[in-house]
Amino acid sequence: MLSGLRFRLLALVVVACIPLVALTLHTASAARRRERAAWNQRLHRIQELANAQEARVLDQTRQVLLALSEAAPVRSRNESGCHRILNEVFANHGGYVNIGVLGTNGEVLASIRPLEEAGSRPDARIFRRALQTRGIAMGQFRPDGESARPVVDIGYPAMDRRHEVQAVVFAALDPDWCAASQSDLKQQLPPAASVTELDETGTVIAGYPPPKGAQTRPRLNEALRHAMQDGPQDTVTTRNAKGLSVWHAFAVRHSQLLGADVVTVLSIPEEALFVSANHQLERNLIWLGIAVGLALALGWAGSDVLILRPMRALVRASARLGAGDLSTRTGLPHGQNELGRLSQAFDQMAEALQVREQQRQLAEETLETRDAVMRQLPLFPAAVCVCDQFGAVQLYNRAAVELWGCEPPDPHAGQSYCGSYLLFHPDGTPMPHAESPMAEALRTGRQVQNRELAVGRPDGTRVPVLASVVPMRDGDGGLIGAVSCLQDISERKRAEERLQESHDKLQLMSRRLVESQETERRHIARELHDEVGQTLTVAEMNLQAVMNSPNAARLREHLNESLQAVGRVLGQVRDLSLSLRPSLLDDLGLEPALRWYTRQQAGLTGLQAAFDAEPLPDRLEPVIETACFRVAQEALTNVVRHASARRVAVTLHQADGRLHLVVRDDGVGFDVEALRQQAVQGASLGLLSMEERATLVEGCLQLKSAPGEGTEVHAWFPLKWRAPQD
Repeated sequence: MLSGLRFRLLALVVVACIPLVALTLHTASAARRRERAAWNQRLHRIQELANAQEARVLDQTRQVLLALSEAAPVRSRNESGCHRILNEVFANHGGYVNIGVLGTNGEVLASIRPLEEAGSRPDARIFRRALQTRGIAMGQFRPDGESARPVVDIGYPAMDRRHEVQAVVFAALDPDWCAASQSDLKQQLPPAASVTELDETGTVIAGYPPPKGAQTRPRLNEALRHAMQDGPQDTVTTRNAKGLSVWHAFAVRHSQLLGADVVTVLSIPEEALFVSANHQLERNLIWLGIAVGLALALGWAGSDVLILRPMRALVRASARLGAGDLSTRTGLPHGQNELGRLSQAFDQMAEALQVREQQRQLAEETLETRDAVMRQLPLFPAAVCVCDQFGAVQLYNRAAVELWGCEPPDPHAGQSYCGSYLLFHPDGTPMPHAESPMAEALRTGRQVQNRELAVGRPDGTRVPVLASVVPMRDGDGGLIGAVSCLQDISERKRAEERLQESHDKLQLMSRRLVESQETERRHIARELHDEVGQTLTVAEMNLQAVMNSPNAARLREHLNESLQAVGRVLGQVRDLSLSLRPSLLDDLGLEPALRWYTRQQAGLTGLQAAFDAEPLPDRLEPVIETACFRVAQEALTNVVRHASARRVAVTLHQADGRLHLVVRDDGVGFDVEALRQQAVQGASLGLLSMEERATLVEGCLQLKSAPGEGTEVHAWFPLKWRAPQD
């Protein structure tokens, strides 16, 4: 178990948590340093509070002494009156050890406490200073009577109206009262902390909290006294009587009561000083323990999910692969981590082994298929060959050799798709073997049927063939090759060529017939216009001359009828001439002729006709102008005869490099396919005539119609411009 992966991972988790432990301890140490710095700052704030409190106490004492010095009993040295006033002041102002009045010769006039007690008399120096300076006088700390508690004496002279000193009032002040009366000081100190002040001799002059039940102040710890005397430092650590570590911070300040420097010592047990830091360290250690426990739990579970399970899957897959199951896979994702790459390498190895096994089975199946095909190949009349999945020719029959004109290369020569012969597209351009029907079938896995191409023989001849290729698959559906059948269509090609020649000859004859028809129409129209028209014109002129003669009165009615008949015949000859071949088409071109014919048909039938033509840069060839005019003529004739339309529109413009004619009406319309079937059967020659005329000049025709939706005739003609005439 100790050598397992899980134990090693958990050991790594524990090692990874060591920096967190170090960080937690470092944080606790920093918190302790902050507590020490804050304690030093608190000492300075306490000193500031002490200075402020001393100033307030001194000011209060000055006011009290000034009030006493101005009292009449004091100035008159009335002992009973002095006792009464002192009792009132002592009762109203706490913190004083004693208040009294001394005569100018030092005798006691009045005092709250008897001055006969040892150490109870005030400092004699304040008496002399008050007499000399006639102002406030400060004494030094002295022990107070039997308690030996330090007090300080403050004196002030009482003078009469002539400014002569009559007495000296004094007050003995307890320094402990100064400290105990500070509410701010109480808020600054925790319950276990204390403040002590020493004079320059090391004597304890004040402290907070004051001693309970003791008349004398306890002496300063000797270890602390020696540590303070050792050198310049502001913090000292000692042990108290219980053996607990106590932390002391001290600093020097100037005392107004003493008139000299005093040392302020702030003391607190270390466990009280660092209680917050210790609590924080305890909390951090608890959370760290919880985090380490969670990390171990997650490491235990995560190692099973992320490492042990994949490793077990790899072991199981290896066992199955060793047992011969080549289809086994790990089933693990192929990520970029080590396990992902390991599973990927294992799966690739298993896949490679499986592919090799499949190739071996494929080779066996191919051999079986080859044997079966070999038995059937001689029976096929067409050229048949079998290629493997790489395109190398494996089997072929004698008809294939006769078609190719040679034997195919050795399959191991590296030439695929029978590279010994050339392939060509139907238009004669070379066809790469990689684009052949065999290559396409092997690449896509789909069969190719009746693909026309040409096979180039070594002697330079080409044989047109129809190629059909069928892919071959194994039992699992994998592609193992393809069978190609090449059918010689040389005879069919020659028949198609003969048919195309016949079609070309027929189309040429049709074109010449149309040209002959148009020429004959032009000739007949010219003869009608020139010969018959001129003769009728001469007859009309002669009849008019006879009518204008003096002897024509009796014959006027018959002459009028003759003139009208000649005029009708002349108009019919002119219309017949224009119908056969309008002279506008030969003289002015296609656009004017179409515009005239459209207006004429609209005028004869009452149609609302619209004609829109894009000006052409030059005249087209006569055959194209004639074909376009005849198609428009036939379309307008059909509109008049069959459409029952009210409006017709004819447009002529260039589009996509061709001349586009459109005849559109709003008539009853018809079924285009039904009409085309009738035209094929000979029932309607108009549609065939229009298509034939468009086809003869390399154009095309399209009809768009439906019952009740009108009809559109679209015709396109090539833009072949008339050659310039010399």
